[in-house]
Amino acid sequence: MKANKLTAGHNLMWESSRMILPEHKEQLLKERRNQELFHMPQLTEEQLQEMDLIIQAAIKQNCSITITYAEKYGPAQFSGKIKKINSQEASLKVSNRHMVLTLPFHKILQIEKMEGAL
Repeated sequence: MKANKLTAGHNLMWESSRMILPEHKEQLLKERRNQELFHMPQLTEEQLQEMDLIIQAAIKQNCSITITYAEKYGPAQFSGKIKKINSQEASLKVSNRHMVLTLPFHKILQIEKMEGAL
């Protein structure tokens, strides 16, 4: 049998470099990401009321909060002080020393009051 470039050990220059096209790699990554997308849990009315009370208290006392919110691939957290509530856009603006974050209400999973200042 005649050896060819697919015969193991006969194409040493290219044997270890099996290539994948960038388009194929991107498609595989996109499919993997879609499988890993975060699905937001449904919040109860009690949880929503509790978050509302914490927001009101944080504004009144000018204290910091930690917000857990939904990102594309999982929950994320941000700590800061509430700067603005926009009822028309249904969003909450929170800032700390480093950045400002505007979150739509529907992405908020949990809010906790923090002890101490940022």
